[in-house]
Amino acid sequence: MNRYVWTLDNKVVSEADKILIKEGENVRIVLYNGSMMRHPMHLHGHDFRLLNGQGDYAPLKNIVDIMPMETDTLEFNANVKGDWFFHCHILYHMMSGMGRVFSYENQSPNPLIPDPKLAQRNLYADDRKFHFMTQVGIQTNGSDGEAMFSNIKWKASTLWHLGYHAEHGFESETMFGRYLGKMQWLYTYVGFDYHYKREGTLRTTFSVFWQPKNIFGSEKRNMFGQISNKNNRKTIVAGIAYTLPMFFVADARIDGDGKFRFQLSREDLPLTKRLRFSLMVNSDKEYMAGFRYIASKNLGLSTHYDSDMGFGIGVTMTY
Repeated sequence: MNRYVWTLDNKVVSEADKILIKEGENVRIVLYNGSMMRHPMHLHGHDFRLLNGQGDYAPLKNIVDIMPMETDTLEFNANVKGDWFFHCHILYHMMSGMGRVFSYENQSPNPLIPDPKLAQRNLYADDRKFHFMTQVGIQTNGSDGEAMFSNIKWKASTLWHLGYHAEHGFESETMFGRYLGKMQWLYTYVGFDYHYKREGTLRTTFSVFWQPKNIFGSEKRNMFGQISNKNNRKTIVAGIAYTLPMFFVADARIDGDGKFRFQLSREDLPLTKRLRFSLMVNSDKEYMAGFRYIASKNLGLSTHYDSDMGFGIGVTMTY
């Protein structure tokens, strides 16, 4: 639900084989809804009995709305040859892969489909499509935001923190990676990290003139005892992120300078129907906490405290 990737048996349509059935047999399907959303499941070409212990009084349907944590048993007679789609009728669930194709064994080609391979590619293309999302915050202490271009497996993303003053600094991280595993809790990525923050100036004399020299806190160390490069970092990175219970994300990475970073974060923790809380802390001794009140679909009122930028209040726009 967090990423809006919807599956049956942990696979989307394009990852699963067709379900072969034989003409004349009764096909029984047992469905368990392990999510916190309802799913109206629809079968094309057939009516099915909703058994659920009803015996001879089982109602005949072609769509059943399965509630969260509910189990339903369906049964239909295979009496209409063809390839038939079985899917969730919430369209963005279907388009992201929540379905299967029932196909009759040893059936003749469908004359209405002159190119079956092309038709199958078009069906599989739905859940492989990429979608775009961005969120931009404009607060009194600076701007922060993120943009993402992703599908069910791959994601390209960038985030930034831009302070209005030089001592607040500027940070951006651009990553490209892939989700792994049945449940896709694991995300591996590579990318580029740029972080600049001026903490002060030092006067250095050269015979007849002086010039300012930036101090980057070169002797500051991270929690692993390494000399921190967080205030002047321009480097490639590679890492893994794992989604923990309650959607906390544990992120471990190494950069091109050999520096390690471990980060724990949670976005959009719902406190009420409209109030969200986010937090982040990492081994570079950076931290952030903030609230966002959802005023409308695309606009929120936000406030946060950032270890680089300090306290700010403003608005957040989401697309």
